[in-house]
Amino acid sequence: MRRLFSLFILLVCCVSVWAQNETIDLNAYFKGKYMADRVTGLSWRPGTDTYAYIDDDHNIKLVDAAKGKETMWLSSADLAAQGVSNLRSFGWIDANTIYVPRTHTILASVKGKTTTETLGDVDWDNVIDQSVKNRLFVIKNDEGVFVQTKLNGYKPILLCPDTGKNIVFGESVHRSEWGINEGQYLSPKGNFIAFYRMDESMVEDYPLVNTATPIATVENIKYPMAGRNSHVVTLGIFDVAQSAKAGKPVYHYVKTDKADGEFLTNVTFSPDEQYIYITHLNREQNHSKLIRYDLLTGQKLRVLIEESDSRYVEPTQRMIFMKNGDFLWFSDRDGWKHLYLYMHDCRSFKKVVDGCFDIVEYCGKDEKEQYVYFTIAPQEKPVNQYVCKASLADGKITRLASADGTHTPLFNDKMTYFVDYFTNITTPRVISVVNNQGKTTKTILTSKNPYKDCAMGTTTIFPIRNRVGDTLWCRMITPPNMDPSKKYPCLIYVYGGPHSQLVTNTFISGGVFLEFMAQQGYVVFTLDNRGTQNRGAEFEKCIHRNLGVKEVEDQMCGVEYLKKLPYVDSERIGLDGWSYGGFMTLSLITQHPEAFRAASCGGPVVNWEWYEVMYGERYMDTPQENPEGYANANLIPKIKNVKCPLLVMHGCQDHTVVWQHTLELMRQAVTDGVEIEYFPYTAYDHNVIGPERVHLWNKLLRFHNQNLKGE
Repeated sequence: MRRLFSLFILLVCCVSVWAQNETIDLNAYFKGKYMADRVTGLSWRPGTDTYAYIDDDHNIKLVDAAKGKETMWLSSADLAAQGVSNLRSFGWIDANTIYVPRTHTILASVKGKTTTETLGDVDWDNVIDQSVKNRLFVIKNDEGVFVQTKLNGYKPILLCPDTGKNIVFGESVHRSEWGINEGQYLSPKGNFIAFYRMDESMVEDYPLVNTATPIATVENIKYPMAGRNSHVVTLGIFDVAQSAKAGKPVYHYVKTDKADGEFLTNVTFSPDEQYIYITHLNREQNHSKLIRYDLLTGQKLRVLIEESDSRYVEPTQRMIFMKNGDFLWFSDRDGWKHLYLYMHDCRSFKKVVDGCFDIVEYCGKDEKEQYVYFTIAPQEKPVNQYVCKASLADGKITRLASADGTHTPLFNDKMTYFVDYFTNITTPRVISVVNNQGKTTKTILTSKNPYKDCAMGTTTIFPIRNRVGDTLWCRMITPPNMDPSKKYPCLIYVYGGPHSQLVTNTFISGGVFLEFMAQQGYVVFTLDNRGTQNRGAEFEKCIHRNLGVKEVEDQMCGVEYLKKLPYVDSERIGLDGWSYGGFMTLSLITQHPEAFRAASCGGPVVNWEWYEVMYGERYMDTPQENPEGYANANLIPKIKNVKCPLLVMHGCQDHTVVWQHTLELMRQAVTDGVEIEYFPYTAYDHNVIGPERVHLWNKLLRFHNQNLKGE
């Protein structure tokens, strides 16, 4: 059995107990008390092997990555003379020019001479996208979405006048799935803006109630539930120069056909701005098409790539162009998220890399296009993230930063060096400069431990097996100075849904609250079950159509493991989870009520028929296609099985998991005579964010102390 699973991965990664006494101050956490040290303004100067940073005196310094030589580029006095004082951040436009967001000015420094450009009358408070290099800004305010450009003196131009009731422009569509985080895309040369147009008129209104007004008011949102009508999206093209010249929007629509797939994602301009590419995904989400369109006419030219899957296809990455018109494409068709190189005519392609790992992030390619750079989560130890390069000629992979832990690289545009942000369970942060051969040339920063004065528990990361032999990675935090001869209550923190990985080799990887709970005398446990990411397609997709089955089986393997530990009190095991984690919490206590003493959850999905189309149908198909799966995952009729104290919380303005879920759960609980502690967070959306989260944490602490410790 692979040498006893590599001697249990060298008897797990382990962090020592810090012999200090303070308890984590949750309120101080939100005031920045426990932040790791950082370097302000760390960035690469375009086209060079030189990085920049802002020193403590607000000077901009340059450092040669090869030689380590440091020089002054712009002093605080130089900056002050240009109207910039106490510089905190900037962005590069080119090797000699920076943009200062706080003052909205552009500074150019050539041969010691500094000049300033003040940008026009831009509505800075409402900028949603920008290309400072092209002096182009997209604005969203109460009156709509506008474009401001230097070409017409920054006079606002409506992005598109084709408005109407339930028509949305220039905003994220498809509920921000498939990597869609914006509603507009600026072309490489700044000549065009592609924008989404979303018609929601066919989607049913869903009411949210605002109780802050003297007479409660209703806010209707568009919420397409699984199996019901969804919105219709198309893509518009805004001509920047022609619009500026005409003083009004000059635009046209890409002639997309719903028959090619109604979900439009991965919008990409060709580098020469002749074409625009869109990935179409069908409603069933099992067939995608990458289609090339003529940018100027919107005419469909050709389907380049088609992909199908018996479960689902999930296109989240845009194509990456080579100089000769070929392009790189992400796909998990071989069971892993890998890169493929397509010839420009798509008549041939090849796999760039091979192996049992998912590419986590694409970082870039070198100037000669000999290598591509990326990060991976290797199958043998996916809690780590390594930096790699691969030869485009033969696919040979070289690890450039492979110390156990999580490496987050920031490459220069030549791909000759990268800044390596490194962390693991024992290391808050180390920032180093590494060349593209994997040699560290300089350590810029080694952060002190921000929790050095606190009594911290011991964190371990380790694997166990589920019933079918899959490896499941776990994290455990034991109390400070734990006495192994005693038995401790255990809190399991669970999420377990797609696109999640909670168990990672990072510092304070479970978050500050779980560390705090360990300080309160809990063994805190987390397991990444089947359905979570960075473990290959089969591991993630195997839950398709049957949510809450295999995930629960795996979590119960974790419970069985815990019960065998001499220092865990098997009679005092509790659960906590939010969102999908809330669904998991309720699934666990209704399927295995005897296993848990107490449970808490927030914003849980309790009936997948009430969840939105894009996410819900990807993993469950429609209720009409999969009635058995939906019925099995419906927790409302199962609430009668709950035997332990249960705390349920929900944001009353939740746009993601609508309040209906837990309200109907409470209705059924009353019918079934099940006592549940319920707390609505009246003014909050899907979670409690910011300093107010301390209220939620204190509520969780009191609840679990009462039910797991008898306090």
